[in-house]
Amino acid sequence: MKLRIFSLSVIATGLLVACSPDPRPTNEPANNATPMAEQPRSPAATETDPNTDADTLIVYMNRVTPDEVGAGAGTISVRQSPEGLVFTPNLLGLTAGKHGFHVHQNPSCEPEMQDGKKVAAAAAGGHYDPTNAGKHTGPEGDGHKGDLPMIEVDSAGVQQQVTINGLTLDDLKNRSLVVHERRDDYASDPAGDSGARIACGVIK
Repeated sequence: MKLRIFSLSVIATGLLVACSPDPRPTNEPANNATPMAEQPRSPAATETDPNTDADTLIVYMNRVTPDEVGAGAGTISVRQSPEGLVFTPNLLGLTAGKHGFHVHQNPSCEPEMQDGKKVAAAAAGGHYDPTNAGKHTGPEGDGHKGDLPMIEVDSAGVQQQVTINGLTLDDLKNRSLVVHERRDDYASDPAGDSGARIACGVIK
């Protein structure tokens, strides 16, 4: 009978591999996400989710700064329901708390000059306002139709979905979705004092 002799170094290597913890999952909570600069850039675009019906859109979001449209920032799915449009965020890099969230008029996330300085995602324009209300009053008010409920992130990074009446998927075509750095007061013009635009995705 022949004996097979294995090197101790090979066996040790195998044990180390077997005992190593699993690599970090790719779907990390938002507040523990890999820094945006290390995320692969994905085009801001919309597609039909193959695992859902035709009434669902997937909007690819990107990090935005005054200098560029940057790395991929996750997705927001939008589904038509009897209660209205349901937005389900799955975003990277959001801090815990509430974040202003709006439909913007233009299908662009590029920076532009405003008042002599470059502004992140300024090419998205103002909030979607088909009735020319000209005021920011929040999702329950009589102002911009693009004023959405805020995205809320808990301490574990879980992001709550939001629902709004009065909009359809057709209303979103050739628009953009924008997430802001802090909460929306639903009063101050133009964006509820919600700070800089930090993530943006084009809806085609």
